[in-house]
Amino acid sequence: MSDFLKKLSRSLGLSYTWWHWRWLNFKKRWAGRFSTDTNAGRHLRSGRKICRKCRALAGADERRCSVCGARLPSAAGNFLYKVFGLIMPGVSPVTAALTAAIGINFIVQVMSSGGTAVLSPGLESLVRAGALDSRLVAAGEWWRLATCVFVHIGAIHFLFNMYALLSVSSFLEEEIGAARYMTLFLFSGLGGSAASYLLHARVVSAGASGAIFGLIGFAIPYFRRQGSARARDIQTFMVRWALYAFFFGLIVRADNFAHAGGFAAGFLLGSVMEIREDERRRRDPFWKVVAASLALALIASFVLLVRSSA
Repeated sequence: MSDFLKKLSRSLGLSYTWWHWRWLNFKKRWAGRFSTDTNAGRHLRSGRKICRKCRALAGADERRCSVCGARLPSAAGNFLYKVFGLIMPGVSPVTAALTAAIGINFIVQVMSSGGTAVLSPGLESLVRAGALDSRLVAAGEWWRLATCVFVHIGAIHFLFNMYALLSVSSFLEEEIGAARYMTLFLFSGLGGSAASYLLHARVVSAGASGAIFGLIGFAIPYFRRQGSARARDIQTFMVRWALYAFFFGLIVRADNFAHAGGFAAGFLLGSVMEIREDERRRRDPFWKVVAASLALALIASFVLLVRSSA
């Protein structure tokens, strides 16, 4: 592993010794941060809950927020929420999990190519990692419609998409909840992949940008329907993000069919998803089933990808 990291650092023009020193210091700081004697340790041991909607404090045994009436997480969910908050401050759990999954897949993609796919991976490397190849999908490898969302064409593509994901999702998961957010991301990713497959034939495509465009497309009608001053500000922010991203995609010749498909899928969900709290509570079980089904389908897609490559 250390030899691979040395080669990777050398290929990027970086000092392996410097990065190794930084890593050792990082481990030392975080070991102290999670000590039970620190504020972080006491925070993890505390059973107090925080409402994800209005940020009000609640007791360990309370199931609904006394301020806004929103449902509070279970004890296990509350603990995981706190852990994610310490590891990735300001990032919600599902966003953190998706970011980690995309990052791990990118690392595996680079390692499987011997470190040569960091900046500009070849087509063979991308296809092996799960990229969308329309000819293979037509031949029956339909799971690539899902796996391609977690594959990226080099470090710049990966870093830009992760920056965009964290920027546009910083409040969205808190607003609609984990199950709806998971559904939105995966459904938009599939919408982008389907559009690329149907409209952009004979092209190898990859990346989470279709799903990210879905988050933007969702927010525009969803917050317009809310009508508050805060909602209008968010809507304006998302419209600007959409314009910048579309124009950037034209400049770099990105797969704008995937962007448009993801945007349309997100816009559709944003036009129909519940806004009123009583409606949201009533429909919570439905969205949890949908999110779990899509997550299982994603896992099955990667299993099929590995089996097809064996």
